[in-house]
This record gives sequence, C-alpha cells and structure tokens, in this order.
Amino acid sequence: MLRSQLVLFFFLSIASSPAFAQINRTPSPGDYMKPAQTIENMILPEGFAVKVFAAEPDIVQPIAYAQDARGRLWVIENLSYPNWKKEGSDRIVILEDVDGDGKFDTKKLFWDKGNFATGIAVGFGGVYVGTPPNLLFIPDKDGDDKPDGEPVVLLDGWGAHDTHETLNSFIWGPDGWLYGCQGVFTHSKVGKPGTADKDRVGLNAGVWRYHPTKHIFEIFAEGGSNQWGVDFNDHGQAFITACVIPHIYHVAQGGRYKRQAGSHFNPNTYADIQTIRTHSHFASAFAGCMVYLGDNFPAEYRNQIFMNNIHANKIHVDWIERKGSGFTAKFGPSDRAPKDGDRGAGWMNSKDQWYRGLNLQVAPDGGVFVCDWYDKLPCHQVKPHDQTTGFGTGRIYKFHYVKNGAPEAVKDIDLAKLSDAQLVKLQLHKNDWWVRQARLIMQERAAAGKSTDALKQGLLAILRDNEDETRQLRALWALHAIGDIDEALTLELLASKHEHVRGWAMQCEMEDFKVSEAVAAKMAQLAKDDASPVVRLYLASAAIRMDTNQRWAIVEELIKHEEDKADQNLPLMYWYAIEPLVAADKTRALKLAAVSKVPVVREYIARRVATVK
Repeated sequence: MLRSQLVLFFFLSIASSPAFAQINRTPSPGDYMKPAQTIENMILPEGFAVKVFAAEPDIVQPIAYAQDARGRLWVIENLSYPNWKKEGSDRIVILEDVDGDGKFDTKKLFWDKGNFATGIAVGFGGVYVGTPPNLLFIPDKDGDDKPDGEPVVLLDGWGAHDTHETLNSFIWGPDGWLYGCQGVFTHSKVGKPGTADKDRVGLNAGVWRYHPTKHIFEIFAEGGSNQWGVDFNDHGQAFITACVIPHIYHVAQGGRYKRQAGSHFNPNTYADIQTIRTHSHFASAFAGCMVYLGDNFPAEYRNQIFMNNIHANKIHVDWIERKGSGFTAKFGPSDRAPKDGDRGAGWMNSKDQWYRGLNLQVAPDGGVFVCDWYDKLPCHQVKPHDQTTGFGTGRIYKFHYVKNGAPEAVKDIDLAKLSDAQLVKLQLHKNDWWVRQARLIMQERAAAGKSTDALKQGLLAILRDNEDETRQLRALWALHAIGDIDEALTLELLASKHEHVRGWAMQCEMEDFKVSEAVAAKMAQLAKDDASPVVRLYLASAAIRMDTNQRWAIVEELIKHEEDKADQNLPLMYWYAIEPLVAADKTRALKLAAVSKVPVVREYIARRVATVK
C-alpha cells in the first residue's frame, strides 16, 4: 500500500510540474476554423456583437499589444515561441483602423529583432518592450513609426526559465509608472545594466513597476503564479488574474499574495493574502485582466473584471463587490459554474476550441479589443504554427454592445495634438481610454520640460470643484504624474471627505520612500481616527515604505482597530509593516503585541521575537 501511494505521489508531482505540462498538453479535438467561422461560433450575451479586427496572415502569434494616442494597435508577433533564443525575429507591427469600422486598414512594420518579446507599452517618445533578459526602450522621438536607433537596455536580469512566465502585461498605472507581471517559475534579478548582483531586485512572482523618468524599478506586490494580466479600477485599485491557483486577486502596494510554489523572499512573512473569489470557473489557465471602464457596454459592466479562460475557450466577467478594505468577486450574470461534466458558461463561449484569448483592452469607442493566440494546443506549444496554415495563426477581435445601434465611429484622432486645456477636459471623459491617454501625454509634456501651469490650474479646479470622487482621483493622479503635488496640497488631500482621495494622497507621498514630519503626523492621526478600512489599507502600505522612526507611530495606532481583525487584508498588511520593527527593537515590539487588538499581529510578533538574537 505504501509503495503504491509513493508511486502515485511521484506521478502527481511530475504531472503538476511545468516540465511535465510542457510535453503533456493534448490537442483540442476541434478543427482549424477561418476567422469568420470563429466569430460565427462565439456565443455572446444578448445585444453584443464581435468583428475580426485583424487575423492571419496579416497578424500571426499576437502575444501582446498596446494602444497609442491615435488609437492604433502596436502588436507583438512572438515568432520565437515556444523557445527562448539568444537572438530572435519577433516583430512589432502597427495596425490602424483609418475609417473607424472596427477592422484594420493599414499595417506598418516597426521592428523585427525581438527575442521572445512578451510585453509592450508606448510612451515618452518610443516603445517599451519586454524581451528577456531585457526591458528595452526603442526610441521614436519624431513619431515617424521607425526606430531612431538601436534599442536602449533600461533593465536586464529578467529570466526566461518558464517561457509562459516572463515579464508581461505592460500597462501605465494611474500614478504614471509602467506596471507589469512575472510568473513564479521564472527567476529574475533585475537591475540597470552593470548593477552588482547584491544590488539587484529578486523577482519570481509578482507585480512590478518602472518609472519612465526617474528610472526606478521596484516590486509593487509579491506572489501569485504565472499571472498574465493587471489592471486598475475607477479608484485606482489594482487587480490581477492568475493561473493554477485561484484566479483573481485585489493587489495592494506592499502586499504578499498566495503563491503557486516556493516561498516569499522574506522568511518571516508567515502567511499571505488570499484570493477574493467566491467561485470557480472551469480549468485553471486565465490570461488578461481588464477592468471595464469604457462607455459602450451597459452601465452595470463598469468596474467589472474581464479575463480569458485559455483551456475552456471563453471570456469570463467577474462581478466585483466591496468588502472591508477590499473586495469579493463572484460570477457575472452570464457566467455559471461547471456542472454535469461541462465547462460551465462564460460571458463569451467559443465553440471553436482553438480560441486562446490573451489580452483585453478598452478601445477609444468603448468597445473591447481581444487578442487571440489561436492554437490547437491550449498551452506549452511544442509544434510550430505553420504546420496548420503555412504562415501562422492569430487574431484580434473587437467586441461591441450594439443593442441600441452600432457605436459611432472614432477616427482621425491624435491626442498629442490637443492643447493642455483639452487634455485636462478629457479627465472627465466617461471612457477611461481617453483619460489614460491624456494623462500620459500630460506626463510626457512635463518630463520634456514644458510649463505645467495651465495643466495644474485646470486639474486643481477638478480636484476642488468636482464632487465625483473618481474625477477628483483622476485630477490627483495627473497632478502627481506632472510633479505638481507639494506638502500643502498633500495635507489638503489627507483632509478630503473621500476615502480613496485620502488613501491615494498617501500612496503618492510615499513614492520616493520619504515623508515630511507634518504629513507623517497627519497620517498617524488618520491611523488612529479614520473610520475607513480603505484608508487604513493605504496607511499600512505607506508604513511599509517608511523609515523605522516614522513607522512606529502609524502601526501603533493601526493595530488598535479591533474591527480589522477579520479583514481579508489588514491583519497581514499590518504585520508586513511591523515585522522589520521587531528586529530593530524587540522590547518595543512586545509592547505593541500587548496593546494589539488584532490577534494575528500579537501571534506573529511573539513568533518573530523568538527568532531575534
């Protein structure tokens, strides 16, 4: 009996490993379908429709894409897959829908020397591209869609141990940083070229960010699996979708989240923050994370999270509800759990079993672009695509809500040509595509040394006069991106009646790990008196970034909130902020434990004290 159990354990262990998965994925039973057939075999909720924006042979192996201020798609064609190579021929092509009919009209080749390229973002006079071991910047300052020269290596040390878990999902955050993900079975030590090994940042699962003008790299949050998707809601809160482990997480700065494997870098983490899901979809491979913030879908879809299910050939939408300092996620109205041996239901259900959706993004007209890797194998490809078609496969679709008529065509746009006043006005647009692009351009203008006086005046008017919290946040983020928030304004924001404004004022303040004494004192007061668990979550994140002397005053007040003891985030976030303090002063830490109303904090302080020499 024991021997049979050991044999079973051996095979289960192998079956769960990346290497086994790489050779044991069986082809889908369906046959190749032409792009028009694929969309004919998509089942959507009433009132929705889909078009083929681009497909093979015009686009092949599209693994990632970004949009620019003209609404064009910059698409990575990863021709290297499945094998990382020292030198590659991955391409970046630019697709443009000139007449606004939902299908591309023109295609340009921008670059064709990529090495397993998996992430892309456009901004600051060029293109950011993730090609392990490097994060590259390809300059195009004159905007002629041709590189001005050779790529610049911004960061190196990115691993490619698992080619499904390299740097991916590039997105401009509301704070002006470039965000991305990396998976757990790839081991990176990231730094600027020439950085000594001891000074590099270790990463093997998490969400990272890079500042485009300060040229700083850091980990935003640790943990996860081979997540391939991160996005932000109307309040700037981050979410990721993951594979193998539960599929969705709300991610706070400085948090440590459930890992598929391995341990957190800090051995004194003790426990990590869990999924927000209350449900399960079929299979375990999810790609893309899009918080819908467009203006085409029905209003109830706003702030809900869309993701692709690679194994089940579906798009799901998770319905997000506030809970304490965070959220819960449940089935959307079109989704249901698997039953009777089927694969359940999604928002979009494809009968074409080669559908392998990856990224999703809101378009300028409020529709949604979805990129489809389109493959006979669900993952870990081991045969070249050209055995199917002779030239490769891959599609990009565009989804719209058309029950009330087709959306108005958006064409001939170029936000870079707008005045400062026009960019400020776009911060009030219902479709966040316009908001994000306008904010990026404002940040670019400030970085180029142009006057920000008009921008600041207009943004302050929104911040102080608009009653909508989300519009105030947009103004706050843009002011931060252009570098126009000083101590006086920070103190004003910390007194806001809106909890997320108070929270984001702290996150912006702590960007450089520094806080003035006046702001630190106000934060300590908020830690004591603020009734909002959201604010206390931001306070915990801020405390993690503070020096020891300032941190004590914050955590001493936070742990007195007994109402936080069952919150899904706060007890552990408080611990992550406190843990370094124990080694610094274990006597004072024990006094913290004595007054703590949060049991986990008391337990972990005692546990940590026992290990301090």
